Amino acid sequence: MNKLLSSSLAAFAAVASAHSAIIDFDLVGTAGSGLLFGNEPGVLSGGTGGEILGGIFYDDVANLLTVNVGWGSGNGFTDLAGSVTNQHVHGPTLGSFGNDGTGNFKQTAGIPAGFALTRTSNSPSTGTIVNNTITFTPAQETDLFDGKFYVNVHTSAVGSGEIRGFLVPAPVPEPASLGLAALGALTLLRRRRA
Repeated sequence: MNKLLSSSLAAFAAVASAHSAIIDFDLVGTAGSGLLFGNEPGVLSGGTGGEILGGIFYDDVANLLTVNVGWGSGNGFTDLAGSVTNQHVHGPTLGSFGNDGTGNFKQTAGIPAGFALTRTSNSPSTGTIVNNTITFTPAQETDLFDGKFYVNVHTSAVGSGEIRGFLVPAPVPEPASLGLAALGALTLLRRRRA
C-alpha cells in the first residue's frame, strides 16, 4: 500500500509540475507603485499610469510575460506632459528595482534587452498597451524575478522616458492565511445550514 501511495504522489507531482504557473506582477519604483514620473530618474513632473484590464502576468512554462497598462486621464490616471513617442520593457538593470547603489538607474553592461510594446490606443497624452507579450530567455527570467526589468513610456516632452515602473512579482498570500480564510468560509456555511 505504501508503494502505491508513493507512486500516486509521484505521478501527481509530475502532472502538477507540467502545468504552468501564472505569476502576477506589480509596477513599483522609488516614488511608489504604478507608472510614475518619479520612478524615472531626473523627471520632476509628468503624468501617471498603471495596470489595466488583466494587469501584468508571467507564464513560467511558456516564459511569456503579458503586459496590460494604460496612462493618462482616459484610463483614470494623470495626462502625460507630451505625446507618447515610444514604449518599452527595458533591463536588466544593475540592481533590483534598478538602483545600483548610487541612485542611478543603469542597465547592466553588455547587451541589455529592450522589448518594444505596441500601443493599442493613443491620443496625445493618454493611451493603452493591451495583451502585449514578451518571451524571456531563462537568464532574462531570473532577472525579471529579481526586479531588474521595467516598463518605460517616452514622450515628446521627456524623450528619455516620462513614466516608468519596475516589474516585481506580486506578493502571494501565505498558505496559512488561505487556510484560515477557507476555515472561516466553512464555518459561515455551517452556520447558514443550521
